[in-house]
Amino acid sequence: MPKEIELKLSLPAHCVKHLLHIPLLDNLSISAPPRQKLHTVYYDTPELTLKNQRCALRLRQSGNVWIQTIKTEGSAASGLHERDEWEVPLAGNQLDFSQLSDPVIPKFFSDPALREQLRPIFRTEFTRQIRILQPNKSDQIELCIDRGKIITDHLKEPFAEIELELKTGNPVALFKFALLLAQSFTFPIRLENRSKAERGYSLYTGHQTPPVKAQPIVLTADMDPTEAFVLIARNCLAHLTKNEQGTLAGDDIEYLHQMRVALRRLRSAFDIFSSVLHDPEPLVHELKWLTRQFNPARDWDVFVMEHLSLIQKNFAKHSGILSIRKVCEKLRQSHNKTACYSIRSKRYLELILQLNLWLAELLPYSIQLSAQQRAKTTLKKFTTSLLTERHEHILGVCQKIEELDASSLHALRISIKKQRYAVDFLQTLYSPKAAKQYIKTLSTLQDILGALNDSTTINKLLGEIPKSKANTLTIREAIGIILGWNKQQIRQKKTELKHALPAFCNSLPFWRTHKKYICI
Repeated sequence: MPKEIELKLSLPAHCVKHLLHIPLLDNLSISAPPRQKLHTVYYDTPELTLKNQRCALRLRQSGNVWIQTIKTEGSAASGLHERDEWEVPLAGNQLDFSQLSDPVIPKFFSDPALREQLRPIFRTEFTRQIRILQPNKSDQIELCIDRGKIITDHLKEPFAEIELELKTGNPVALFKFALLLAQSFTFPIRLENRSKAERGYSLYTGHQTPPVKAQPIVLTADMDPTEAFVLIARNCLAHLTKNEQGTLAGDDIEYLHQMRVALRRLRSAFDIFSSVLHDPEPLVHELKWLTRQFNPARDWDVFVMEHLSLIQKNFAKHSGILSIRKVCEKLRQSHNKTACYSIRSKRYLELILQLNLWLAELLPYSIQLSAQQRAKTTLKKFTTSLLTERHEHILGVCQKIEELDASSLHALRISIKKQRYAVDFLQTLYSPKAAKQYIKTLSTLQDILGALNDSTTINKLLGEIPKSKANTLTIREAIGIILGWNKQQIRQKKTELKHALPAFCNSLPFWRTHKKYICI
């Protein structure tokens, strides 16, 4: 069964002609660049059964040749797509399932009722220019430059993209070459996490993919810590990059929130495994930069869309609240533009490619470790002491909760958040049921401390309102209302914190309290 491994990048359509003339392509090309006109029809049932089964079926015409292709979703993150793929040449433009002999092909294709319902859903028409590249002796990459449009019954969407498909060799080569390509450009390109099929379905249904949350991670106790880190980091990168498009569209603040969560998870993973990683500081530095680009936008999203909306409901007749909402909405949009600009930047592209390249080079090291070396540094031994140390630190801080100022409460929140992410990553090594209860107590504290931090941030955000606006009588009154409401929220959340602490302080550290999960 063939497995397709490719890296996709999108670029402005008018830049395609410049791409064709960069010296890098001429230097590495081992074939003349043929040009093809491709016409592709994607099929599904009226209920979109194939889409719901994470599968794509298409007929593609190139000249007089027709190819029927079935693709399963596989994985797609940071522009890298890994999918199972089956191709069959056909005599014409009619679907033919008689040659589907591979037992791994999804069984629902053998259902006659499903086959009868299949019909064209959307199509793509594009020009493809192909080059075979040889960056070194062992790696060969097919570079395709596609420019065209996706078409449904009533809508069209143009696209221009680069596909780098690994023909032979190591996926490392894809990221190395993509980095060289990115550094050769003076025009903007972005990693593309959506296939043409995904974009076609979005155009057909009119529905954007909803915000993507973190997916579960399954680790095993005998894993090498480096191997576990690579698995976790790739999971975080998928979480981050799959929310890019939604953030750029700007229709739902949850996309940016999930990107920030993904960044925090990834930085926590670097923190957890710092002792086994070689020279991660440059990457961590860039992750901190990206976090700083997102933070103001998220702060303003929460303030305007959540806090101000609630205040406005309670003071609907006060003209100053409406006025300040309009002022703050402009500031919110400005900070969101900054966040989006960072996602479109060359710096962001290079960060994601560098991270993937670094992870791809890191994994072989852990695989090559001898059995004796792996036994000395098993993941379970490595993490049990870490969870204990962090748990005891949080307990110590919680015992003097009455003495903590806003800054110390924020530091406690960060410690709790890091412990929660660590448990999320590592819970499959222990008892998931016990871990779930422990996570619940952590989440409760994190939510309360998060609300307290939001309240502290509100004072800072109000200070960003231009003086020319803030000095009007109605807005001064509105600021007074917001500050008063905020003080009340702080008192309420501090009371909730006192009531929530005993549940955590009395919780059992599940990684040590159940004998069958004790790490000897």
